[in-house]
Amino acid sequence: MENRVTLAEPIVWVPGQPGITRAREAIEASTYPNPVAHPLGPPTVSGTTITMDIALNAPTRITRTLMDLTLQRFFADRVFTSSGGVTGGAVVYDQLLANDLYSDRDLQRIQPGDEFPLVTSSRRVPYVAEVEKWGGKFFVTVEARDRNDVAVFTRNVRMLANTLVRKINQRAVEVLEAAVQAAPVRTVTGVNWATVVTAGASASNSTLWPGYDFSRAQAQAETEELGIVFDLWILNPQEYLQLARIYGPDLNNLLASLNLSIFVTNRVVAGNAYVVQQGQPGQMRTEQPLQTTQWYEQETERYWTQSSVRPLMFVDNRFAVLKFTNLAG
Repeated sequence: MENRVTLAEPIVWVPGQPGITRAREAIEASTYPNPVAHPLGPPTVSGTTITMDIALNAPTRITRTLMDLTLQRFFADRVFTSSGGVTGGAVVYDQLLANDLYSDRDLQRIQPGDEFPLVTSSRRVPYVAEVEKWGGKFFVTVEARDRNDVAVFTRNVRMLANTLVRKINQRAVEVLEAAVQAAPVRTVTGVNWATVVTAGASASNSTLWPGYDFSRAQAQAETEELGIVFDLWILNPQEYLQLARIYGPDLNNLLASLNLSIFVTNRVVAGNAYVVQQGQPGQMRTEQPLQTTQWYEQETERYWTQSSVRPLMFVDNRFAVLKFTNLAG
């Protein structure tokens, strides 16, 4: 009678029965994976899924993630031109305070044989912009790592990225505001966009519409004869809502006809707006680009992730920025 053995049956060693011997040898040759090691084993990647092990041991990946997350809502690089790095922790620069297209002394009529008049210009006191260091950190516990709780890590990375964007944009507005405060002529009292009536017998005059403020900005630039072409308005969401209400689907046509673009941000106080020629008000330099470091703290069993950046921003051409106030009355 033939002996049959299955995995579900207990195996008993019976000498002299070769069928059972072969089954036993087959089972001994089989291999099965060990249970998941604790703590986790080496980092693995499955498709586009990244494990906590890799995230906690790859600071360059975190830096790239932060840069990707901050790309869409970052406007400081549209206001200031990127002009390289910084040495010595500061930049010395000259600020355009008046129309320097012309010399201080005018040309004179010269008689034959007379000496030419000396054409002079004025030297201005230089300014200094110092590097600022901004950064933050967060931790992940050993327990979160062992359980591969990627959601905790992802949430912290996103919060750090959002906070970084908010701070840099906030500093950009503060630098613009400081330049405006230093030259009151850079502030313009605009019309109240909230009171515009678009149709009917009580429709507002064209000089009370936002388009009038758009044109006023460029008219001032033409008067100052410095070649400035204002092309970016930085608005609070409240003012953008009024634009959408007033112009509706024609807003894009209006902006295109005036070669204007809009950036909406809460960093600008409601009722105000800044208008600039992109890349012309000043410079944004970086002593240290966005950088991430990671380490393990044995005492508390926490994994730390820390990111920082050392930029500086300054306005050296105040004629490339205007501030409009009173847009909400």
